[in-house]
Amino acid sequence: MSSTEDQPEENVKRFKTNDSGLGRSEESSSSSNNTDQETASTSTDNQNVTSGADDLKVVIWDWKVGKTLMKYKTKHRGNVFQSKFLHLSGDLHIASCARDGQVRLAQLSREEGVRNARLLGSHRGPCHKLIVLPEQPQIILSAGEDGAVLNHDVRGPKSTKIVTVKEEAKPVALYSIHGHPLKTHEFCVSGRDSIVRVYDQRKSNKPAATYTPFKKTKAKNHRNYHVTCAVYNHNGSEILASYSDADIYLFDVNAPEPGKFIHQYQGHRNGATIKGVNFFGPKSEFVVSGSDCGHIYFWERNTEALVQWLLADDNGVVNCLEPHPQLPFICTSGLDWDIKVWVPSCEEEPTMEGLSNTVKNNLKTKMSITDPSDINESQMLWMLWRHLRNTSRLRASNVLNVRDFLQPYSDSNSSGSESLTNSEGSDDDFDRAPNCNTS
Repeated sequence: MSSTEDQPEENVKRFKTNDSGLGRSEESSSSSNNTDQETASTSTDNQNVTSGADDLKVVIWDWKVGKTLMKYKTKHRGNVFQSKFLHLSGDLHIASCARDGQVRLAQLSREEGVRNARLLGSHRGPCHKLIVLPEQPQIILSAGEDGAVLNHDVRGPKSTKIVTVKEEAKPVALYSIHGHPLKTHEFCVSGRDSIVRVYDQRKSNKPAATYTPFKKTKAKNHRNYHVTCAVYNHNGSEILASYSDADIYLFDVNAPEPGKFIHQYQGHRNGATIKGVNFFGPKSEFVVSGSDCGHIYFWERNTEALVQWLLADDNGVVNCLEPHPQLPFICTSGLDWDIKVWVPSCEEEPTMEGLSNTVKNNLKTKMSITDPSDINESQMLWMLWRHLRNTSRLRASNVLNVRDFLQPYSDSNSSGSESLTNSEGSDDDFDRAPNCNTS
């Protein structure tokens, strides 16, 4: 029988919070972490997790037992948005970025604590994300709201600018940056417009490729969607992008018609904060995202079906998701004071009780914000058709496709929609979880 590491679908269905992990009891007893958690990332040896928050400190944890190994003051002057371990030998090296726009480096040892801390560079505005290049462990790339992508070489005295991302001669505020897993010179960025841009460091004067699910228009009533996060899959063949007040879209970078999305994932709510999105599984079999409703959502990549749904933040928002690069666990954080570690150890089949109502509320809120012109009659008819087409298949597979929840919002556009809903059964039919066969 294969191990759970080889069964990504089974792992997703069995997720629950690791009771001995970075749970509330550990967090609430630590005054340094009685604050919103902005970030989480794993160490190069996969033994530790680092987190940063709006108390301007970074904490290093042993994730297996929920123990604080060390913590230090970063000297940032605003919320720590991200902290990353560097792939360097010897002491621990952690890079961090924050609302103050600074990118800083700390060198730590278990015996002495912080041995050295310095400023690497600074953006003219908040810096939300940075990446560490695995094949060039001394190089850090950062993206800021000034539209700039900076290169920080820890061996050098100052940073250099790779590119300033612009649209119609105006800088685009950047919220995320992610490196291609196989091509060190390539990265994608996203931010305060609807376009995901791919750049090659060797010729960065213009994007190598661009992706967006929306048609560009200059109409006065057109809504401008923002990309809060964009990431590559395990081999760089796809890019996943999460849009504020919209959905999550998957793009094939090798498609004959570049820029068109191939999958769309719905049901969550991305409106209150700058949310992350990620893949899960050794071959990116699943898509995972936080939500304004305080849950994390897992979709099967190919079918777009919701296969797991977990309450991850009592205060209502999940911002950060960090899957382990090799093992089947994931760290999440949000407005709660803790970092949660999710492991596939649940022996009972998850009920996913209340999922249908939560998804409906998310969609209702999203559609109340969306410009009515963005939802035309043809789209409503398409939603109805998908509802009829998917219901029988979903009942057979016992998984959830969120397009079924779009049907109630077309009631005002179709006189027969009420009878369709009644004939298909109650919402409770969709609260059942997938069957779980533990190994």
